[in-house]
Amino acid sequence: MTVEQPHFGQQVRQIRRAQGLSQSDLAGDTMSPSYISLVESGRRAPSLKLARAIAERLNTPVEALLAPQEPEQQPPHRLGVVGRLVAARAHQLAGDWDVARDELTGIIGLPGGPELDDVRWEARWELATTLGRLGESKAREQTLRDLLADPLTQSSPLLHTRVAVETAQALKDVGNLAESARFAEEAVRLARTAEPPALVETAQAETVLVSVCTASGDWERSWELADGLLRTVQGVSGGRLRATGLWAAAGAHYVNGRAKTALALIAEAEQAMAQAGDLPLRARLQLAAGLLHIAGGQLDAADTLLGQAAQATELVGSPEDGVRLAAARALAALRRDDLAKAGRQGALVDSGLSALAVLDRARCTVVTARIHRARGEEDAARDRFQSAAALYEEAGAYRIAVKVWRELSAADAVAGATAPDVDPHVLLMP
Repeated sequence: MTVEQPHFGQQVRQIRRAQGLSQSDLAGDTMSPSYISLVESGRRAPSLKLARAIAERLNTPVEALLAPQEPEQQPPHRLGVVGRLVAARAHQLAGDWDVARDELTGIIGLPGGPELDDVRWEARWELATTLGRLGESKAREQTLRDLLADPLTQSSPLLHTRVAVETAQALKDVGNLAESARFAEEAVRLARTAEPPALVETAQAETVLVSVCTASGDWERSWELADGLLRTVQGVSGGRLRATGLWAAAGAHYVNGRAKTALALIAEAEQAMAQAGDLPLRARLQLAAGLLHIAGGQLDAADTLLGQAAQATELVGSPEDGVRLAAARALAALRRDDLAKAGRQGALVDSGLSALAVLDRARCTVVTARIHRARGEEDAARDRFQSAAALYEEAGAYRIAVKVWRELSAADAVAGATAPDVDPHVLLMP
């Protein structure tokens, strides 16, 4: 007898739910709920010993669970599959991202003909979002590439635009800026040529493109695009979409030497985000606003914003969010010449650097370099600046890497009040 997945896991899930058992109930003392989740999703095949234990707890003969799937088995009923998709979205709303991922993966793996193609498409779309929340960036990218190749995507300019936008965002998040820019440009082209005009998709695509150009150091291009983005978001009603557009434009204005305009735009973005229910994104925006206020020397306002971001991070944040917050607090401490506090926050940054994506890691490494330099620890500072420059180069942000090398070589370069007028390392883009 052998355990055939995903058939075994699908049967276990079906019987467990029919009996009103939770995954914890089924796990008992010998297995964990997360292990049961992996088994039910087909991602883990249990040993025969564990399969017998699972069958015993379900009061089901193990032979029934291990029996091979009948080739002529009826395909799943569409209504039932749609119900599972609705259930997965409910898990997303509840913050049960692991459960949502398993449910969506199960939907995608279901047998059935073209009558389920649209449901599978929706499941993959939701799975990409879920994987992003779970920090599974490679799986998220692959899921989006699968969607790009899907015939439904290729046949619909709007769907193609949406997937291209998300792919550009995913690639930006992992530091693949060149490919991200390519997808963002494609998304803008598709959205602008859609019939009828796709205002929401145009705003999404332009926001990602401005963000990528700003993050990569293509600041003249981001400046050219920012005014068009501001005109586009004036016509959208969604708080989240309007907020992210204003936020991206704020970053473009800042790197082009228009700090006052940048602060005004990001304040407007905060007001727009208050209408949205996305607490993690709102916390990221507050952190981004706090960083811009630190760069402008408005430290009291920055403290308020960082405090708000910290409260949200405690509720819904990830360990990576905590590292980014510590880096911002370290920068604020340096501006106040509070080396003790900067050192404490820098230690928190050091402990979590390896978990960050490449651009965040580069930015936070610059912060730790400045802490070492402010302490007079020039050898340690040099190592950190060199590491940061290499990370920016890896991401394709060569202009920003050059600025790191210049900061390293400047004899009078210190963190704190004499930080550069335009400091690209304070940028946290949507």
